[in-house]
Amino acid sequence: MKTALKLLCLSMLLPALAWGQGRIVVENAGFAAPESVVHDTRRDVYLLSNVNGRAIDNDGNGFISKVSPDGKVIALKWIDGQAPGVTLHAPKGLAIAGNVLYVADNGDEHGNVVRLFDLESGRPLGSVPVPGSYFLNGLVALPSGEVLVTDSGWQLSLSTADGQQPLAPGARRQRDGSTWTPTGQDAIYRIGTDRSVSVFARSPELAQPNGIDLLPSGNLLVASSSAGHFYELDPAGRKVNLRYLPDRGFDGLGLAPDGRVFAAGPENLHVVWPDGRVDTVAGVDTHVADLNFDRKRNRVLFPLLRADKLILEPLEAARR
Repeated sequence: MKTALKLLCLSMLLPALAWGQGRIVVENAGFAAPESVVHDTRRDVYLLSNVNGRAIDNDGNGFISKVSPDGKVIALKWIDGQAPGVTLHAPKGLAIAGNVLYVADNGDEHGNVVRLFDLESGRPLGSVPVPGSYFLNGLVALPSGEVLVTDSGWQLSLSTADGQQPLAPGARRQRDGSTWTPTGQDAIYRIGTDRSVSVFARSPELAQPNGIDLLPSGNLLVASSSAGHFYELDPAGRKVNLRYLPDRGFDGLGLAPDGRVFAAGPENLHVVWPDGRVDTVAGVDTHVADLNFDRKRNRVLFPLLRADKLILEPLEAARR
């Protein structure tokens, strides 16, 4: 009932921003905690990661859906963690480099991994372990073919049965029964075209980095998942140009073709215009996650983590 009311709230608020005209909502399709979406421009399809359970669980049931631009589900489990020869636990961020799909996923006690899949067939191409990582999250491909992945630095654990155990400073108790505790090992890693891994930036000042995008200037745009700001990182990994918003943390973040920045999180969606104006859709309890864009059709793509939906929103409609 609560989710239904929040969805009604969302449907009422978005038209207030002049949104909704031409929107396509992909729902009742079998999505399960959809977290990230990318547009495969070569094949002109959307790929959607589904955590399918708790982010903490190495349960092998994560999957990637393939969706057409008109909102039809081509293959719900195009890549299926339960298929023979495929490992996929709780897929989060996605990125495309060349003909390869990169997927941030759980690993083992030594760190998380980025899994690679062929974009034509979906077959696994191996994985890239990231030793010492805690919670690999957002991904972005660089023009060089390299890929950057954020490590939000959260240590995930199961909460006590009564949920009354005191939390460590900065820790959060999640709806799924897990507790996320900051480790101070926040980082962004670089994956080379030869699958080598190096540290691009590592510091608690990254503030649990989550969503990430590449700016025309060459700087990175990064969302903090623990603080109400996003920021840029220059090519040397230095934090610059902070922007504070009235929120406690963000998930998805991206630069639209028209220069607007979309910053989304568990409760709110913010749209920051190039002149500094901010439009905010408050009280969105469906958790807009790792959003992305279809530049061919001038759309923003919203995965709704808690509502199991994918919204395809025309950018022209998302204006005052």
